[in-house]
Amino acid sequence: MTKGARAATPANRHPIGNRQKSRIIRARAREATKPRSSDITGHAKAFLERLQTERASANTVRAYRIDIDQLVTWLGGRGLRATDLNAEACRQYTNELAERGLAPSSIARKITSLKSFLHFLSDAGAIPKDCAGTLRTPSQPRQLPQVISEEEAARLMEAAAEAADDSLRRGFAADFRADFRQKMPDEILAEMPGIICARRDRALLELLYGCGLRSQEACDLRLEDLRRDQGMLIVRGKGEKTRLVPYLPATLKAIDAWLEVRPAGSTMLLSTINGNPLATADVRRIVHALGQRISLDVHPHLLRHAFATHLLNHGADLRTIQALLGHASITTTERYLHVGDALLKNTCLTAHPRAKEG
Repeated sequence: MTKGARAATPANRHPIGNRQKSRIIRARAREATKPRSSDITGHAKAFLERLQTERASANTVRAYRIDIDQLVTWLGGRGLRATDLNAEACRQYTNELAERGLAPSSIARKITSLKSFLHFLSDAGAIPKDCAGTLRTPSQPRQLPQVISEEEAARLMEAAAEAADDSLRRGFAADFRADFRQKMPDEILAEMPGIICARRDRALLELLYGCGLRSQEACDLRLEDLRRDQGMLIVRGKGEKTRLVPYLPATLKAIDAWLEVRPAGSTMLLSTINGNPLATADVRRIVHALGQRISLDVHPHLLRHAFATHLLNHGADLRTIQALLGHASITTTERYLHVGDALLKNTCLTAHPRAKEG
């Protein structure tokens, strides 16, 4: 056998034969023509699905979806894949967020979403483990919760009570679920939806200010969560954590007035006029409308802040308020200490007879 023949045989005996080489070439060609963003889209979908299996709240999943969709769009516009998410790519992305003029809080949230996604990708073996460690969340100025005064809270509750008591002034005392259509004048029947909603709105306000509930927590209350024998509500907070919250006599009175006219068919405590579950958007609209009755700009979380601050001002301790609010960390509750100090100072500077003397 000639030397030339010997030189040709090693290639024929190589572990990667000609047929396998052809398959590799075709696979590489398919890879080159595949959309560059397809893998990042698949990873993003899997990441959001895992969040849902971990019982993250609907609001949390919605926020992460917005942030991750924005990241996917950014990567796709640059022809980058999941494996291209390195420290430099993350730095460019976060720099562009800042250049858009986003608030530090918005940037911080998006970086938090990005970090969680990077950890997910590293667990899947798509990127190195240390990629997320290079990200830094921008520092934010510490903001005190906005709070309404006790007098403003009282006026707001009175406005809700007056609207709900219209049913009594108009002579309506029958059960909404009873056959009352032949007993009531047409003008009363025409105003029934407003009367029903007014009672529900008062009950909602009592739950937000009297119990310190978040909007979603109020919407998630079921009929069986009202424990009359204990004087408690079973509240489902963030992360599906449950806690017991005592309710006030005024809260129970408002709830019972609502239950008298509440449309049947729903297992939820609060509902729309058609019996559908109340949504957080409905809560914002209702609270804002009641605030407008007394020329007060108010939103639901403002009532939760007022609940905590007013308890603190009247001697409640931080640990109790933490338990009532469902805060995982006492640090979150400690913000209300500074709010209480600010209210005391403002009251002194405005109410003292010598405050205007310089």
